Amino acid sequence: MTREDYRLFLTSWIRHRLPYLLAYPALALFIYGLSYLFELDRPLISYGLLLLSLVWLLALGWDLLADVSRFGKYWRGQQAASGSPAERYLQEKVQQLEAQNKLLQEQQLQAKTELDDYYTLWAHQMKIPIAASQLLAKEIDQPDIRYQLENQLFKIEQYTGLVLNFLRLQSFHDDLVIERVDLEELVKNLVKKYSLFFIQARTKLDLGDLSRVLKTDKRWLGLLIEQVLSNALKYCENGTISIFLDGHDLVIRDTGLGIAESDLRRIFERGFSGFNGRRTQQSSGLGLYLSKKIAAELGYSLTLKSKLGQGTEVRIGIKETELALD
Repeated sequence: MTREDYRLFLTSWIRHRLPYLLAYPALALFIYGLSYLFELDRPLISYGLLLLSLVWLLALGWDLLADVSRFGKYWRGQQAASGSPAERYLQEKVQQLEAQNKLLQEQQLQAKTELDDYYTLWAHQMKIPIAASQLLAKEIDQPDIRYQLENQLFKIEQYTGLVLNFLRLQSFHDDLVIERVDLEELVKNLVKKYSLFFIQARTKLDLGDLSRVLKTDKRWLGLLIEQVLSNALKYCENGTISIFLDGHDLVIRDTGLGIAESDLRRIFERGFSGFNGRRTQQSSGLGLYLSKKIAAELGYSLTLKSKLGQGTEVRIGIKETELALD
């Protein structure tokens, strides 16, 4: 406790004891006035009032010390007498702190909402120039330049979508639509979407058995698989990416760079890009974090195994959970 706490406590004590502090002096003045009015023995009355004053001061001092003691106990989390100035002071202070905390939370929420709204608007507005640039790129006669430009525009579009989906994840259940999803069709569509990157990286694709129908949200599951596939493509040049079912697990395995052992325990942290990300400058630090969050929201597990120089294996546990069809 600080001096300021004791000062505020004393102020609170005086405020709550004010009737008692004023009552006796008023009574003493009234009695002294009567002694003048009726010509009573004033020395005797003065002596009696002096003794009463001493008793009154001792009683106030005792009450103050008792409340100081209760205040200290209450501050340390021990029991204090109900309704005492110490308890009332601390209750008032708690109420003040709660009001300040509530105001601070409201301000932080408002600032976060404004920031989220800004980035959501930005992501939506970026779609127009990206789409226009993609159309203009098709007009370029030189195939190599057109191919490279389309490739970069695709990456810009994906990173913009990543920001938008990151914001949408804050209100995941408001945007959830449960339906029957053909896993094989979903994966093949995603592979087709990234076909240019398979060609560019000279990466082979090995699709195994994917015959499974799931009750889930198609868009969020697609985004989850897409993030893992996109990561595999970044670090698997001249290698092979295998996608198959193993029991209740959807496995995406690559023969790429792999991940350093020191990075594995932090790989799902937001903003963590690891050694490979810093070396290639291709990591946003959001992809795997977003994947882990989506998997958790969908009721799936997401695990990753990797060895540096030997590739990476990601398993998405897609065992049916208790989800109701819309």
